[in-house]
Amino acid sequence: MTELANEALGGILAGLSPFTRELILEGRNEGLTAIEQWQQQRCAICGAHHPGRLVLDHDHTTALVRGYLCRSCNVREAHTFGSFERYRQRNPATILGVVSVYESIFGPARPATPVDPDLWRKNPAAGIGL
Repeated sequence: MTELANEALGGILAGLSPFTRELILEGRNEGLTAIEQWQQQRCAICGAHHPGRLVLDHDHTTALVRGYLCRSCNVREAHTFGSFERYRQRNPATILGVVSVYESIFGPARPATPVDPDLWRKNPAAGIGL
């Protein structure tokens, strides 16, 4: 795992010992393999069989992998409730105990920066060109 991935995991795994952190980092590939085998090329939300066409979903807040989804469910996941909300709470990675930072061709994802909920009330014109 790259140094950047270690940095991204730093905030997420802050309470764990260095030994435990290293085990999680080393187990990334095994974790993704476990998710692949458990899902059997089926979307974690709709259950449709999509051999070779699933995408790896991750939580944009934590940057952690959640599971494999078909493209349709992946697009709708962030904006839909019901079965999608259940998936966010109990996804394959959570069920299997997999802790892995999402990585793309651009490198590991970083956890999202928290947004101040009162930002709009503090300065409504900031950043919108008024």
